[in-house]
Amino acid sequence: MAIKVNGKAVKAKVRAMKNPLFGDEKYTGPEPVWDAERAMQLSDEEFDHRLAASFRYYNYYFTQKDLKKHVIAWAKERKEFEDADHKLLNNITDRALPMTVCSIIMAHRQGMPFRQKHLDYVVENVNRAMRISESDPDEDAPVAKAKPWTPSIQDRLNEKTAETIGELEWHFDEILKNPKHVLKPYDFLTSKNVPQSQLAKYETLYQARADELKAAQAKEDEQLVEAYSYLKAADMKRIIAFVDAILDDIVQYRGVKKATKKVRAPRAVSKEKVVSKLKYLKEEKTLKLISVNPADIIGAQELFVYNVKTRKLGHYICDSLQGQLTVKGASIVGYDEIKSVAKTLRKPEEKLKEFAKAGKVQLRKFLSDIKATETKLNGRVNADTILLKVL
Repeated sequence: MAIKVNGKAVKAKVRAMKNPLFGDEKYTGPEPVWDAERAMQLSDEEFDHRLAASFRYYNYYFTQKDLKKHVIAWAKERKEFEDADHKLLNNITDRALPMTVCSIIMAHRQGMPFRQKHLDYVVENVNRAMRISESDPDEDAPVAKAKPWTPSIQDRLNEKTAETIGELEWHFDEILKNPKHVLKPYDFLTSKNVPQSQLAKYETLYQARADELKAAQAKEDEQLVEAYSYLKAADMKRIIAFVDAILDDIVQYRGVKKATKKVRAPRAVSKEKVVSKLKYLKEEKTLKLISVNPADIIGAQELFVYNVKTRKLGHYICDSLQGQLTVKGASIVGYDEIKSVAKTLRKPEEKLKEFAKAGKVQLRKFLSDIKATETKLNGRVNADTILLKVL
């Protein structure tokens, strides 16, 4: 196996880290081994998905204590640590070295070519581990802990997506090796309840895979032809059909998800916010009138208003189809435009005293007993309007 360094192919020694003594490997799969040349062609997203599978494996079977020696051995051969005291490297405590660093080094031993961000991460954390161990050589002594990182909802979603794609990649590898291995992509996506928002990541990965396979099949790229030369023509056709099935089923699955997606109910707005722009007269001292709480209009069947400037008493009645009155901006809405009328009071002091003493039945025919011309209400309420009563 070769790893490309500065454009040159370098043979990489790849060996299994242990005997297959772990019974759980029938569930987790064997230790991931990298095809370095193919890995160099992967996009960042594809590369990280492959690396996530390695992380899961090493986290499942090992601890920092198990793998630390491999990190130290790697560091002693790197130019980044030429000036470092090897005693400091040897004294690195288990807890000072993140498991992620150990997993990256183990994946590298299994053929993974470094990408700059991963190399920078490893070098930074090895240096940090040496500083921690130098200041606190006693492994049992408490190590200063940084503020724990709390993953966001998006982080958790991305982690779940990486796990699911890793499982799908396992099926892909099995189909490469075994023509009898069968997977229905739509059923797989359904069983994992893959969120619609994450489907683009699956499409990106497998569209790139389809393009790569088809370019190799059509002999459009010498490197791809060589990379897939171990596959017979029938196997290549079968694998391309599987990847195309994944892409087709993603489209079908997205359509089903859209059709069954629950419509988010609009958040209920408080009554106070609904009536916040309504202008009205809170109190008229001469007539001893006080407005009711405008929030009471929301859901009311009827509303009486009095304009102190025009001396008009208005009666809003809700529309039978609307079922209730409400407020929009600075206006009353939801009222019956025919039944809702106003009349001018000739002697407002007397009539308003009668109004205050009237019961519900009397109020509903109060305006009809007043001998004055009816005018239609337009819903507008202003700073001269007293909100008399809601029913």
